[in-house]
Amino acid sequence: MRKLQDSVLSLLIHVIILFNIERLDINTKNSIDLETSVYVLTVVAIILILSFKWLGTLRQPVLLTIATGIFFIVKVISPRPLVGDIYTYLTFTELGLFLVAVFLAQNLAANIKDLELNAQVFSYANIRKVKRVQEAYKEIEAEIYRSRRFGRSLSVVVLEQDSKDLQTNIKKLSQNAQRALMEQYFSVILAKELATQLRETDLLLENDKNGRLIILSPDTGASESETLIKRLNALTHGTELSINFGAATFPDHALSFEQLLSHAETNLQQRLNEHINVDVLKEV
Repeated sequence: MRKLQDSVLSLLIHVIILFNIERLDINTKNSIDLETSVYVLTVVAIILILSFKWLGTLRQPVLLTIATGIFFIVKVISPRPLVGDIYTYLTFTELGLFLVAVFLAQNLAANIKDLELNAQVFSYANIRKVKRVQEAYKEIEAEIYRSRRFGRSLSVVVLEQDSKDLQTNIKKLSQNAQRALMEQYFSVILAKELATQLRETDLLLENDKNGRLIILSPDTGASESETLIKRLNALTHGTELSINFGAATFPDHALSFEQLLSHAETNLQQRLNEHINVDVLKEV
């Protein structure tokens, strides 16, 4: 955020100087007289760089070379001489001011892009399928009704990233806000991985109460649910992620979504307790 503020301020100051540089003449008359086309070209360049992301991603030497070429094309077709006497000084002054504006505009575009990427990392917005439980309630109820009506199986799987992943990355961080950011980061990364593996009929949900992810799988019995869990575990094998699961199946464990979710949460907690007990025994 600080970099973005600095880049905005730098570009703003430069534009102010550019549009007021002719006022800096002291006891002289128009010793600095920039062409109108330079002002127009600078404004257009800033707008284009900030509007089209691919321009902001060009390597700086490439962008500055292109900008220099365009500048001299505009100067050649302008009525004022390019070089000679005071015009040589004015041309290089105009070129310098123009290139600095291009450089600062690209720097601002890069910082805006970084901010957008960071915002996406901590948001489920761009991940296919992920919905909040409340938002997906009609779909959930429809699947529950269909399972009841036609006697079909349905599974609910609750999962979260293993706390060991968090400890590795936040062992030096003590504040709750920092931990919350790390939890959200890993949760979003996990959701991105899951979204690529699930079937079109599966629903990937976010639990508002505790931030855990929920998979609702129609036509999935207990055995198929275990297969899904093993497949998802294999997905994170060898990566920075590890997952804890809890599952429940309709109609074996419950008849409503709320009851299935509660059973899956309990199952998850039991698995977590088992892991803790195993770790304690290993240490002993």
